[in-house]
Amino acid sequence: MDPEKWNKIKQVVNDALELEPSERLEFLERFDAEIRAEVESLLAFEDSSRDEFGISAVDLSSGFFADDDSTSLAGETIGAYRIVSEIGEGGMGAVYLAERADGKFEQRVALKLLRREMNTAAFRRRFEQERTILAALEHPNIARLLDAGTTDDRIPFLAMEYIEGLPIDQYCRVHGLGLQERLNLFRKICAGVAFAHRNLVVHRDLKPSNILINASGEPKLLDFGISKFISEDFPGAKTATVTRLGAMTPSYASPEQLQSRSVTTATDIYSLGVILFELLSGHRPFESNESSLKEIYRAVVESEPRRPSAVISESGFNPSRTEDETVAFPDRQTKPAKTSTSSAYLAVNPRSVSGDLDNIVLKALQKEPERRYSSAEAFADDIRRHQEGRPIMARPNTLTYRAGKFVRRNLAAVIAAAAIAVSIIAGISATLWQARVARIESARAAKRFNDVRKLANSYIFDVYPEIENLEGALKAREKIVGNALAYLDGLSAEASDDLQLQGELATAYEKIGDVQGALNNSSLGNIEAGLESYRKARMLREAISTADPADLGALERLANNYYTTARTLWNNTQTAKAEEMFEKGLKLRRELVAAQPASAEAKNRLAVLLIDYGAIPVFNSQTERAVGLFEEALAIVESLRRDQPENADFKKTMTRLLRIMSKSKGSLGDYEGGIRGLTQAVEVSRELAREFPNDFRVQRSVWLTNSIFCELYIDKQDGPNAVSTCSPSINFPKAALVKEPENGVVAYDLAISYFNTARAMRLAGRFPEVIENCDAAMAVMTKLSAKESGNAEYRRNLAIYETERARALIGLRQFDRALAGLQKTIEILSPIVESDPKSTTYRYDLSMSYRLSAQALFEKNERSRALESVGKAIEIVNRLRDENAIRDADKNLAAELENERARYSGEQAR
Repeated sequence: MDPEKWNKIKQVVNDALELEPSERLEFLERFDAEIRAEVESLLAFEDSSRDEFGISAVDLSSGFFADDDSTSLAGETIGAYRIVSEIGEGGMGAVYLAERADGKFEQRVALKLLRREMNTAAFRRRFEQERTILAALEHPNIARLLDAGTTDDRIPFLAMEYIEGLPIDQYCRVHGLGLQERLNLFRKICAGVAFAHRNLVVHRDLKPSNILINASGEPKLLDFGISKFISEDFPGAKTATVTRLGAMTPSYASPEQLQSRSVTTATDIYSLGVILFELLSGHRPFESNESSLKEIYRAVVESEPRRPSAVISESGFNPSRTEDETVAFPDRQTKPAKTSTSSAYLAVNPRSVSGDLDNIVLKALQKEPERRYSSAEAFADDIRRHQEGRPIMARPNTLTYRAGKFVRRNLAAVIAAAAIAVSIIAGISATLWQARVARIESARAAKRFNDVRKLANSYIFDVYPEIENLEGALKAREKIVGNALAYLDGLSAEASDDLQLQGELATAYEKIGDVQGALNNSSLGNIEAGLESYRKARMLREAISTADPADLGALERLANNYYTTARTLWNNTQTAKAEEMFEKGLKLRRELVAAQPASAEAKNRLAVLLIDYGAIPVFNSQTERAVGLFEEALAIVESLRRDQPENADFKKTMTRLLRIMSKSKGSLGDYEGGIRGLTQAVEVSRELAREFPNDFRVQRSVWLTNSIFCELYIDKQDGPNAVSTCSPSINFPKAALVKEPENGVVAYDLAISYFNTARAMRLAGRFPEVIENCDAAMAVMTKLSAKESGNAEYRRNLAIYETERARALIGLRQFDRALAGLQKTIEILSPIVESDPKSTTYRYDLSMSYRLSAQALFEKNERSRALESVGKAIEIVNRLRDENAIRDADKNLAAELENERARYSGEQAR
């Protein structure tokens, strides 16, 4: 393109992008037709390029125009190949003829190389996808992938089978192929496309230039650069895809591609129909409308194509071949062939195309994807039927039509009238039998679909609930949900528009998330994997709720997903994200209660969410904020308990509320109030444990209540009661872990029990037992952290266990060992505090590490280092005090630290 004109187009595009879409049409009317057409095509590409590549249409398209100053790559070595010459280029890269250069053997390849200026993450992913697709396609009619790699400057390349041949349309003209030869060739192309479809690949850019015919007359499919996997077994794949206007050839594109709608295998069927139309008539269906993208869009989407036979008749038919036309292949010294799109070079008689072939082509070109051929095999099979003189699927299967076909196939038998009658009856019977078989197969397929769906749902909704809370059933739960998810994933690819099926799939994702990393049940402790499964389910749930906002059941399931995700994020030390999810869940729960004022269950679920949301401010010493949430929850629970005092779910909610409120009271220094609440919670939880002896969650609730009792005595500095309460808490998770060694929840519980027991022993002055229990806690937590190294909560726990161990070592006057452990805690906690500054507890933990380091250093007579450490502890505590994030039990902490600093300074002064 003329550089001056290109600069003008760029300026117009930039000006148009500043306008609203509704204003652009009037703006563009000021310019001539050529500039307007180019600008409109770039603007059409703008939206899609924003999603596909993250760059503007102008920036992307600039790579499409030749650069006169570009340096030839001929002679350069890429991997094991030496470039000979360029044989093609596009917007994303270029294709070169290359030869093997490592001396191992002789080989010529087509080397596809990404443009250097396009070497971005988005384009590399597209290149990687093309490599993955080609690696999966081993077929005689598909160009093979031979090698792949990157250059020294990290530009990816693909080495593909080099095809010496001509595009299929040119090949047919040059060789003067007759109708049957063209149809046989086309059926081979269908075989290659069908193979790609069976391997879950849609080509999305089928056209003559992507189908080369080699010297032996075999077609080869090329250029899977914008193809797409249609199975989620492959990274980034979706059950349906959208082709952007900037990444296809409009003349061969289907209506759904031009409209940016979902693309399936039916899209390739349409493109094959255009190619067959062109092979038969020498013209494309809407060739006269190809002057602009707008015109071809309107024609493909709104107009019906003409019959190929009519196009041939209008263009003129001449079966003769020109004298100077010869067979030509690239890189051979041959006489150039004349090429033309005129039907004068086509040995195809319009009478041969009229009827069956017209109908076959027009069926492939149907606007609605579902009305085209169901597969490339069906397309090829209908052509074969036509060639054999048998009835085709592309026209009404009438008696007259079937009889006529039969007579033409059995001309000799027509002479005998009786034989004709018998043969016609036989033909009709065969056709009816085939139709019956087709109906039976369709019914069987529907039955198989429903049977698989029923089986998957039986796993999720019948079998799984029976063992969901059963102790020791973790492995069985994992297998059951895994099988169900595999079934539903397969069904989802066939029925992506079935909202009910998508809801079932979301449930399966949530169940597998529970198995991977749930907090209140047995799980594998892989929290990140669990969060990813919950995210997949949430995307489905939100889409379903958007489609039908009045469906309260769908909103209920979405609210539950928000709640479960929030709790999991909170346990994974992602405080800000956890609060965001809690807020979404809280808003939705309140809406559900308002929509169902008589529903006790809806109110109970709101109370549970309020209670667990309040745990965040309790943990971070933000008591006032927590109290507001707890008071709202208490009002709900008391109302529910008045109406249904024996309801087990409401008892569980009351126990949960009593536990967290008692913990909150302890942090305020109201130990007696906390003990009263916990005593009541213990009674209720034990009553529930007797009622549900096999329910793991209920049994764990007893352990959880006792653990909070233990922590309350520790906060109260009551050593004897702390020891008697904390030591027995080890038994439940220890026994549960023996039954399920992979259970991450009970492993976490066991580490907490060891740690609490260690703190109790320290209050009792039993330092060797402190070290023993800290070592046991660290051993358990180290295994958990090894499984999920990115879990900050696991690392934080290891740090506080090390801190507690250091307290005991200081008590035993083993200062060097204590300092070594405290240095580890500081190294662990410092980055956690930086990544989650809202979590005040982690900052408190860090201040304690500095405080204990100062004590050990002072005892070692390293006074200057002791002053430095206690100064850091004071700085952290003062910030917490300014934020009103210090527990009432630690209200004298700042003063204590100042006294310690004065003591260290005074000793130094003497």
